[in-house]
Amino acid sequence: MPIAGYPRRPRQGADAANDKTFSGDPKNMAAKRSALAKTTPRPVADPAEVARIPLGTELGIEEASALHRQLLGAVDEPRPVELQAREVRAVHTAALELFCLFCRDRRAAGRETRWDQPSEALRSAAALLGMTSLLALGQANPVEVAA
Repeated sequence: MPIAGYPRRPRQGADAANDKTFSGDPKNMAAKRSALAKTTPRPVADPAEVARIPLGTELGIEEASALHRQLLGAVDEPRPVELQAREVRAVHTAALELFCLFCRDRRAAGRETRWDQPSEALRSAAALLGMTSLLALGQANPVEVAA
């Protein structure tokens, strides 16, 4: 059932062939990534270099599509990726699911993903849904507390 005002249309032609999404059979995707990783030489990243992804204050369902594109652009980044989440005040389940898939795909490819001071709102939402370990939020930099 389409969302009100947004009819769902099937992708056709080049869009369907080139559509990169996180959906699909996880085993098949992992096998494809593994085969690609074996044939594609990885550039050696300077450990001091980090790709940073700033996250907005509201990660609602309305922002899920833009967040998906942003994460998709960084999923194959050879450098460590740091998700800057200190400003997040509200997070929707869809955003948490995207983060889980992003972290899973990067972990499967042997790439590092970090959290920079995840907000209490993000930590609470992840804990409520049992996603703390999937997102590796327990290892994240602690939220700074004003004295």
